[in-house]
Amino acid sequence: MDTQKHADMAADMAVVDYDSKDLEPPILTVEEAVERSSFYEVPPFLYPSHVGDFSEGMAEADHKILSSEVFLIIYSFP
Repeated sequence: MDTQKHADMAADMAVVDYDSKDLEPPILTVEEAVERSSFYEVPPFLYPSHVGDFSEGMAEADHKILSSEVFLIIYSFP
């Protein structure tokens, strides 16, 4: 009978070799992806959709957001 222990032992014995000689350099930034036209199209089922009237919904809400703050942290790697 196979068990998780047997699966883990088999995985530990596996040897995987990757051929990287024909690979392009990795894309590490959004700018590089745009420059190289490397991006995924958003599938239609993920498109934003309009649901109801925002102002009406906020007016009818039991709880109100009176104020908020947004912090934007930008990381820059050399």
